[in-house]
Amino acid sequence: MLSFFTAHSFVIAQALGFCAMFTVMLTYQFKKQRTILLLLVFCSLLWCCHFAVLGKPTGVALNAVNLIRCVVYSFKSETRWNSKWIPIAFIAVSVVSTALTWENGWSILPLIGGVFTTCANWQSDTKRLKLLTLPVSASWFTYNLVNHSYAGVANETIVVCSIIVYLLRTRKRQKEKGGESSCQENIPV
Repeated sequence: MLSFFTAHSFVIAQALGFCAMFTVMLTYQFKKQRTILLLLVFCSLLWCCHFAVLGKPTGVALNAVNLIRCVVYSFKSETRWNSKWIPIAFIAVSVVSTALTWENGWSILPLIGGVFTTCANWQSDTKRLKLLTLPVSASWFTYNLVNHSYAGVANETIVVCSIIVYLLRTRKRQKEKGGESSCQENIPV
């Protein structure tokens, strides 16, 4: 059993990553922040397993921080969980986690992604959340590419595409609403 796992660890890691990728593809199509965050919890768990199998402790640590952060942020609407200190604490935990699991200079990229994720997921405005996720994808894309996480590279590509689709749909709806009201205003009475 152990020899099978060792011989196929790269394939297993990529399979876990692709499962996470399919989860995140769905995530950005939802409007409710709490739904997005709960799906991201499951996704982060899969990424933790993916990076553990690849032997990348910084990837594991920052996805574990992300998992906990998403759980805490899902309770943001409750007064005791709505403190400005919560995102600051998660940024500090991300810095410490990166320092404790430092692999090489590339480890800074997941930290950058973690800081942007902390800020993005704290947003109440879903559109702003998605826009702040774009630098996260750039950081993780590079880290994944360097560390042969092909599922991660594909994931970040899909995340960006998914966000762009959402933004285009939102823009189209806003234009349609704006177009209807301006047409009604121009109708002579």
